[in-house]
Amino acid sequence: MDKEVLHWIKGCRRQERNAQLNLYRRFARLLYVACLRITGNAEEAEEAMQDSFLKVFSRIDQYQEGHSFEAWIHQIAVHTAIDYVRRQHIPTEELTPTMAMEAEAEEDEQEEAIMASVEQVKEAALRLPTGFRVVLTLYLFEGYDMEEIASILNLQPSSVRSQYLRAKRKLVEMIQRN
Repeated sequence: MDKEVLHWIKGCRRQERNAQLNLYRRFARLLYVACLRITGNAEEAEEAMQDSFLKVFSRIDQYQEGHSFEAWIHQIAVHTAIDYVRRQHIPTEELTPTMAMEAEAEEDEQEEAIMASVEQVKEAALRLPTGFRVVLTLYLFEGYDMEEIASILNLQPSSVRSQYLRAKRKLVEMIQRN
């Protein structure tokens, strides 16, 4: 880890405002982007980022040296942004057996259709409806598996998979239109 960051962490543990400011400046963009991907809204992303830093500073003693500080604060930001999205009502739909079979058939076709650049995908993902965007972001960009996403969002894994497949289909349509 960067010695400077380690120095700031120690300063934050002593509640030094200058150390907190330096950590904020160093990691604000990283956390903002993570929050924006999940919330899909600049204002909410800004608020989630600010709340994330408040959590980081209040929980700094929980950070264990030797582990990735960046990963630790990133995880806090992701969960904070998810909390912001949970405050909204995320429309979900339970997956019926017929829908599951249709979704699996469509999945193979769609795998070939996604050949767009990462930037196109990220840009289009921000325009997805909230429920789709959250599931897609957690799966594609944050690396959570379907079971973890189901647990985070308090949904059935089959519903998460349905949301993911529908989000992916919508994303492909959006990219193909552009």
